Amino acid sequence: MAAIASLSDLVNRMSGGNNGTPETVFAFKVARAGGVNPSTPSLGRMFSYWTYDGMPAAGAVPTAGAIPTRTTVGALPFTAPGGSRQKWLVNVAAVPTIAGTLILYDRLYHIGGLSGTLTTDQTVQGSTPSPALTRNAGGVGNHIFYEIYTQVGSTSRTLTVTYTDQDGNTGQTATINIGATDFAAQTRVQRIPLAAGDTGVRAVEKVALSASTGTAGNFGITIGRPLAQISIGTASSGGWRDFTTGLPGLPEIDSDACLAMYYTPSSAAVSEMWLTYSMVEA
Repeated sequence: MAAIASLSDLVNRMSGGNNGTPETVFAFKVARAGGVNPSTPSLGRMFSYWTYDGMPAAGAVPTAGAIPTRTTVGALPFTAPGGSRQKWLVNVAAVPTIAGTLILYDRLYHIGGLSGTLTTDQTVQGSTPSPALTRNAGGVGNHIFYEIYTQVGSTSRTLTVTYTDQDGNTGQTATINIGATDFAAQTRVQRIPLAAGDTGVRAVEKVALSASTGTAGNFGITIGRPLAQISIGTASSGGWRDFTTGLPGLPEIDSDACLAMYYTPSSAAVSEMWLTYSMVEA
């Protein structure tokens, strides 16, 4: 929050002074993904809103690896800051139809088209990252998660991920067991735990399944940087985060951030989402 000197400075900018250019955005996601009903998530299992319909429109299932940005279809909208100023997230309000926990994150990299039947290495960004991250490229705080776009078999398998950590160490590995119901759930996402001592990711080189899941399907790998967590204890009642008075202070929003959401519902049901977020420039 170094760019905003004090609470009075923030109030001034939020009221339009000193080129603060305050902005409040309303967004929503309905219980449809690509025009059809999405898979019902399991209790306590995260799912992604990336392909959900609403405002913004559904994001496309990625094919080749890409760096999504503020203008990518599916990104939560905001106006690029003027001059040399930066965006800062001031507050977030979320109203879901199912209680749970919402994560707002910057979608730094994504790839789809990975197969559940291949048991050899499947390239993600490769040994020389391509495309390399253009935001938070130092890696600290970045997470890796897999994302199910189309049902990938029905047999539990282990996924091994080879990545470069926040210090530039290549060849780091992380493994996660993916259950049969996880493979079967369209929009399912799961964060992949990093090796001991690692605090982030600069690139993902490749992934490999321990054995075939039985169906090729379509899954992908996403690198994201979490920005805000909002817990909602009661369905349709709403949750609120005010970063002016609560830790960790005002999250910085990269000028080209691809803002997106994933959600952990407290019951096995699809949740629609209404979202309001406010930003200021400094």
